[in-house]
Amino acid sequence: MTVEVIHAAGRVEAWVKAARRLLESQRLLNLVLDIASTYVPGTEALERRIDSYMASQGKESLHSVAETIFPCSLYWREGSRGVLELYPKNIYPVLRRREPRRWGNYAGRLLRRETSAGDTINPLDQMLRKMRSEVTGSRTKRACYEMGICPAEYELPLYSAARDRRQRMGFPCLSHLSFKVWGNAVHLTALYRSHDYGVKVPGNLLGLSRLLLFVANETGQRPGGLVVHSSYAYIDGPKTPLRGALDEIERLQGGESPS
Repeated sequence: MTVEVIHAAGRVEAWVKAARRLLESQRLLNLVLDIASTYVPGTEALERRIDSYMASQGKESLHSVAETIFPCSLYWREGSRGVLELYPKNIYPVLRRREPRRWGNYAGRLLRRETSAGDTINPLDQMLRKMRSEVTGSRTKRACYEMGICPAEYELPLYSAARDRRQRMGFPCLSHLSFKVWGNAVHLTALYRSHDYGVKVPGNLLGLSRLLLFVANETGQRPGGLVVHSSYAYIDGPKTPLRGALDEIERLQGGESPS
């Protein structure tokens, strides 16, 4: 089975390179984005151009997509209490009632989950507590901070066998989040079972970057690198507008690949 790795300084560069590659082949198995830093100067201007393209295609903004992974707007207003307490207790249940037939969103599954015993837990809060206890100790454990989509003590799972097993479409594409403490930084690896690079990936990368920043802030570390493994990557829809948007983003960088 082939694996294709794209190295990039920042998340916009990673998306542009990956989208270019997928415009050639349409479909790829095991496309991996290796992003050195989630925040690179000049990214905001480039993301505004991406938003303009998304709007022209009738698609959601990067921020709207990113909020389904991590409610950063609430974090800006209310701090960690807004994310860890207000969102799972007050906001997410309202969102679920409005769309009862949907599986919810990633943020909801990371912040509110029922155990097999019927108890309600907050997986992200539990992971943060564990990470804080480790990084303040004499020896930091580096690789025990997992958030999968299936229940496990140190996993943050997004796939639920109980809820999703009968569905063939419309269930979570993001399957697993793995955090690592390395070199006084928190690094994140995300696994997607299926990934739409024409529409969702720029917003996904923004949401994952915000989640990584939150975890780093809350544990006294700095945000490190981001790796995204798309086990199935694709681009659907019209290709000409996307090529034009990619060309313009690269021109904004003076003819170089944007970062």
